Amino acid sequence: MSSNSPVDIEIDEESYEIKAIKAYLAKEISISDLRTSLGLKRTQTYRLVDRYREHGAAGLDSKKFGNRNGAYPHSDRAKVMEIVREFYADFGPTLAAEKLKENHKILITAETLRRWMKEDGLWVDRAGRKPRIFSPRPPRDRIGELVQVDGSYHRWFEKRGDECCLLVFIDDATSELKLLRFVEHESSYNYMSCLKSYIDRFGRPLALFSDRHSIFRATNPTAEGERTPTQFARACGRLGIKVICAKTPQAKGRVERANRTLQDRLVKELRLRNISTMEAANIYAEKYRREHNKRFARVPANPENAHLPKPNESLNSLLTYTVERKVFKDLTLSFNKLRIILEDNSLSRKAVGKRVTVALDLEGTLEVLFEENPLPHRVFDKIQRVGDRSPDVVDHKRLGAALSMAKAINEVEPHHFKRNNHVLAGFRNHFRDPEDPTSSRLQSPPEALRKKYNGRPRAKLGQHPIVVLEDRISTIKRHMDDASSD
Repeated sequence: MSSNSPVDIEIDEESYEIKAIKAYLAKEISISDLRTSLGLKRTQTYRLVDRYREHGAAGLDSKKFGNRNGAYPHSDRAKVMEIVREFYADFGPTLAAEKLKENHKILITAETLRRWMKEDGLWVDRAGRKPRIFSPRPPRDRIGELVQVDGSYHRWFEKRGDECCLLVFIDDATSELKLLRFVEHESSYNYMSCLKSYIDRFGRPLALFSDRHSIFRATNPTAEGERTPTQFARACGRLGIKVICAKTPQAKGRVERANRTLQDRLVKELRLRNISTMEAANIYAEKYRREHNKRFARVPANPENAHLPKPNESLNSLLTYTVERKVFKDLTLSFNKLRIILEDNSLSRKAVGKRVTVALDLEGTLEVLFEENPLPHRVFDKIQRVGDRSPDVVDHKRLGAALSMAKAINEVEPHHFKRNNHVLAGFRNHFRDPEDPTSSRLQSPPEALRKKYNGRPRAKLGQHPIVVLEDRISTIKRHMDDASSD
């Protein structure tokens, strides 16, 4: 046989089932053998044989073959995708499905629309998106040209203490830690206090590089699309410091990597020294900072120092919490549930009906300014507390116990009877009695007490005043019972 001669190949188009049924009809095998070969029950086997006798090989095909299973017709798909391209090309599948139902009375599931949009190239899911590439940015040339700032919440004291936040200032040119400070949480007050310490020691940096926290950047723009500066950004503007907000964590990777290193090394150093409080940690932080910089800091490309000198004006007058308030006809204005009474003079009368500036500095000094001129004033506390200035009651035992109970209840009154400490953040310390341990805010109470008293704490940072109250009430009741028995 020649190698170039054609080869006839016979293709068997009959399936195994057809051959088995033909063998049964030709009485070559029994029904039991057919059942075994097809793997079917007796009734189903007879049904297949009857369908083969009536329709031939086509009778063995599934009746579901060619059925669309409730799928949308091609005409409906084309109509829906035309509407999506015209009105909702940049919408996500879920939102587009909602708008189709709301505006066009077209009911379609989000997953079906997602599949259609992917097929037409209008939607790319996460798996299909290209990974975002972050190109490295060269560091700045001079010290003080750019300082990256960030707050790192972590269990710095492990199980020895509660969670707190470490504020980190790191120079972009040298990767040198400039300032480390443990605080309860990130706030405008804490960042201003750290910035004041930084300026006192190194001078004013040209710019600060931070994330888009609401401390540095207003989250809600105005109707005109403008963003009013935050308290911290306004203070930096008065100091001539530019605030740059990063759009991604990778953009400020220098301080992020420093946080990762600190969460490893600093935690272990604190453990070896058995440090479990923020006060002790802040004392040790300066020593650790110097040792860290000896190991990890590098030489800048340009030896010139870019820090600006300290301003001639006092830092306390520049780093302030500032708001505007309207002066009423009785020469008063409200601030943090305080009534401020202006001295009756020509300048104060000129400010009636207009807005003045109320500034609270880091040391708690309150100042009222009108057209950059300070207005003499005195503060009247609108919140009257039973025990604030009550004289000592020694004549009547039961009356003294009752007043003590009223004072204890007053100290843990609901939040809407207290000042807006959440607005002033760190400045709230100026409105708290430092000698009264029960004046601390609600922090990490039990779940039942937190629901009852509307407390929303972040972590355990002190003894819960409700617990203190319950102990004091039980003690007061015991004294009252003893007094009544006498």
